[in-house]
Parts: sequence; structure tokens; C-alpha cells
Amino acid sequence: MAWIVCSPTAPDARVLVLDGDSQASLSVVSSLGSRGVDVTVGAAAENSIGRYSRYVDREYVHPEPSERPVAFANELFDFLTRTDHFAVIPTRDDTTTVVSRNKQRLADTGTHVGVEDWERFQRVANKARTFAFATDLDVPTPETHAPASLADVEAIADDVAYPVIVKSRSKHVADSHGRLYTHEVGSNDYADSPADLLETYERLRNASEGTRNEPPLVQECIPGQTTTTVGLAREGELLAHFQERRLRTTPASGGSSTLIRGFRDDRMLAYARTVVAEIDWTGPIQVEFMWTPDGEFYLVEVNGRYWGSLPLAVASGVDVPWLHYSLLAGEKPCVPGCYRDDVVQQRLLYGDLKWLAEQLADGNPAAIGPFLQALATTSQVFVRPSDPLTTLAALRQAAELGVEALQAELRDVFPDREPPSTPDDKPIQVEQGRR
Repeated sequence: MAWIVCSPTAPDARVLVLDGDSQASLSVVSSLGSRGVDVTVGAAAENSIGRYSRYVDREYVHPEPSERPVAFANELFDFLTRTDHFAVIPTRDDTTTVVSRNKQRLADTGTHVGVEDWERFQRVANKARTFAFATDLDVPTPETHAPASLADVEAIADDVAYPVIVKSRSKHVADSHGRLYTHEVGSNDYADSPADLLETYERLRNASEGTRNEPPLVQECIPGQTTTTVGLAREGELLAHFQERRLRTTPASGGSSTLIRGFRDDRMLAYARTVVAEIDWTGPIQVEFMWTPDGEFYLVEVNGRYWGSLPLAVASGVDVPWLHYSLLAGEKPCVPGCYRDDVVQQRLLYGDLKWLAEQLADGNPAAIGPFLQALATTSQVFVRPSDPLTTLAALRQAAELGVEALQAELRDVFPDREPPSTPDDKPIQVEQGRR
């Protein structure tokens, strides 16, 4: 197998990588830092996993983007104004949303902002807008309705083909003040009859201020396996790409991938190129499809940001963060001619444990074998031998989450107990935003 080694010259610059607890951000940090780029990591709390990376020497703590979007944007603007950062790169959906909404203002600090413009970003973030343009493309799409009220749902309830799925218009939907609310698809978001549809729609619409402000969608349920084409685009051209398929998802009805591997399919790639060209996209992008038993690919959603399984693409030879950096630096990205499709990653160990529990609850004890095989033979995303402190930090975070869950249970019995604090044991420059 022939490989093209991409080694553009890194300018003497510093990059702020936000979302320091995400695996995608760790991939960005490692990619840039290993090539000599100075990295500041940003997070909504001190001691994010990313601050323990060997490539990070500064930490920036800011307000939570989803809960305090205005304060986050203001403090990020102030921080970029008083510091010298070549670029700022978010990876999480909520952070990318707020950064895109404020892109022009942040760019006025002289910083390259690694997200798309707000108007273009909304075309993919809002699924109603995505399917409004996608239905006119030569790309298979599920039948999708965007009712504005329960009366609109009643009008279509007898005509749609069941089962259908009711889901929010975006992973994070905003209320009238811009605060973001998360909705993950679950098994109770599917409807099998008109009465079930009305009940499910009304429940989800009233689930949060976000879904009341942006009513959910009703979409045809397409059976199959989730697959994606991801990569980096410039003005509607997909410069570099990688394709992956989910081997396991939790919940099985639709959710986060837990076991993934690369693969190739020219038809899905052609569909993805069509979508990217239609929106004239620049930057990282994920185009998600449902691969049906008859071999067709139906467009499911488009994410105009870095994706959670980014480490698989990098491990397979498509270093999107470095290509993205090169694009921001005004250089022509050196794109690999091919990639590996034999790398398998257990992306979320706790998620795969949830998958196993779900299988056992459904009376499928045979699932223990595949789970143990994956545990023994696949690579764990959070294990980074070249950056060992991040592995320890990830394990510490998992333990802390377990302790927090236990403390939540104990608070009912011992309401006055306070959780212990965690000492900061690594010297690092920390910059706090004004609170």
C-alpha cells in the first residue's frame, strides 16, 4: 500500500483547541502539537483531560457554552483579543454552534476561526433545513416532515408510513435566549401508530425550552447500519475523506457509536460529495447515512463540525486536524492517496458496556463473546501511549463520574456530605475567564 506523507510547514503560531474533554479535541491537540504547533486547551472547568497532554502548556477556563452562550462568546472574544492565537478550533456540537454564531466578531480579533459561517452552518445543523435542500438532490432521503404544531402532526398522522422517528431539529436546540438543550434519540422516540405519533411528538415538544422553541421533526424510519463519510472540504470540494461504519451503537435503536471501523463505498462517497458541493462547505464535515439491507444509502444527517470518532480517521491515515490547520494557514493541504480500512476502535468503553447490558436485558447472552473479543483485540480510543497522562486523566475522569453517581445516591441518605476536591498536580498556566 502506497502512502503520501503530508508535512506542510507549521508557522510559528499558537492554536486554542476548545472542548478539552472530548476525544476529538485530543486528536486535534496531538496532531498539531506533535508537529510543533503551540497549543492552548479550553474547557468549561479546570483539569480537563486535554490539559494533561504533553503538547499543552496553557489552559483556558471559560463559561459553559450551552448554558451561558453569551457569556462564553464574550469571554472568548476578550481572551482572543488579549492573547496571540493563530486560530481557535472547537469540536463539540454546542461549542461549535456558539462559535459559528459569533464567527465574524471572533475573527475581528485577528484569529482564524475554524468553523463555517453561521448561515451555512444552520443549513446542516437544522435538520429541517438540511432535508429541505437534500430532497432536490440525487441523494436518497427519508420522508421528513417539519410540523410547527400538534395540529400539523394530526394532519399527517394517517398518511405517514410507520414506524417513524420523532427527533429534535438539531442535536442542540436553542431557546429564545440562545441557551442550548441536548436531545439524544432513544427507543421511546419511535412511533408505530397515529396515536403513538401524537403522544411522542407532544412529549418531545414539551421536553425542554429548546424543543418548545424549535418543534421536533417527524421522519421515516430507515432500517440498516449507520455509516458516515467524513473529511475536510474547501468551497464545496471534499479534499480529503474517510468512511466508517458502526459495528455497535448504544442504544441499539439509535445513539452513539461504541465500536467502529473504516470501510469504502464509492456510491456513498458520491452522495457525500453532492451534499458538500450543494452547501459550498469549507472545513471539517460529517455526512451520515443509513446503509439499508438492499445496499442503498439514505442521508440521515450532516454535522458541520468535528465528529466524535475522529481518532479512527487519524489512526487510519487521514489526519483531518493537520489538513484543517494547513487550510487555515493558507497552504494547500497534502491529501493522502488512500487510507486503511482495517483499523477497529472501541470508541466508548462505558458505551460498549451499556450495549452489552442492553443485549443481556433483551435475552441475548451470546453478546458476551463479541464484547470480550472486541475488548481484547481492538484499540481503545482513550489509550494514548505517546501521551500517557491523558490516558490517566481519562481513567480518573471515568472514576470521578462513577463517584459522582454514587454520591448522588448517598445524598438522599447523607444530604450534608460534601464531595472531596481533586488536587491540581501538574504545573500549567491557567487563564480564567471573568465570572
